[in-house]
Amino acid sequence: MRTSERLDRLPPYLFAELSRKIDEKKAAGVDVISLGIGDPDTPTPDLVVEALAQAGRDPGTHQYPSNKGRSEFREAVAAFYER
Repeated sequence: MRTSERLDRLPPYLFAELSRKIDEKKAAGVDVISLGIGDPDTPTPDLVVEALAQAGRDPGTHQYPSNKGRSEFREAVAAFYER
């Protein structure tokens, strides 16, 4: 299949390029810790999975927040930076 010249001029997809480089390093025997896409190599803790499930069942989370964000989040960020 041929692609258009316009498509041929596009740069490579960033994450495909990172994946190619990671594969090259691994093939060369390098122990690579990939931070490219964020695919964890350990299971998500049950506590986190349950918290996400609870949030998904809460109708209050079924909409976009205001552009300022949820008040709980803003308060948590403020408390974090006050430490």
